[in-house]
Amino acid sequence: MINIIVACGLDRVIGRKGKLPWEIKEDWEYFLDTTRDGVLIMGRNCFTEFKSYAKEREVIVLTRNPNLRFKHAQSAPSLQAAISRAEALGRKIWICGGENIYREAMPYADLLYITKINRKYDGDVYFPPWEEVFHNEISRKEIRANDLSLEFLVFAK
Repeated sequence: MINIIVACGLDRVIGRKGKLPWEIKEDWEYFLDTTRDGVLIMGRNCFTEFKSYAKEREVIVLTRNPNLRFKHAQSAPSLQAAISRAEALGRKIWICGGENIYREAMPYADLLYITKINRKYDGDVYFPPWEEVFHNEISRKEIRANDLSLEFLVFAK
């Protein structure tokens, strides 16, 4: 099963200058718990922020540079190649970003796990429109984290 997992602020912001524009413990714990036994597929910028957790996970990093190597992660030249490698491992597949990878993965994904952070953030990376692809809400959980309202949502096609 192929899943997309993302957190975004209002206006679909997911990143700023190569990093998450927020630090929300509850969202990070949700991400780590939800993806724990799966194979994570992510771009190079996402991996840079994630690499300290990679030794505990199965991670495939997308890069067009065949000479790049990543400590505690495999590399793949395309999303299709990464999905093929992940499927061979027989575990859930988690698409973890960035923007272009999310856009490319939407036709392949079965479920969308989206954390909506009800605050505007300055950013330069956005989650692509998803409502036409994932329109069946499966679950919803709302929490307060400090002064923020978070919605943990799961959608199917």
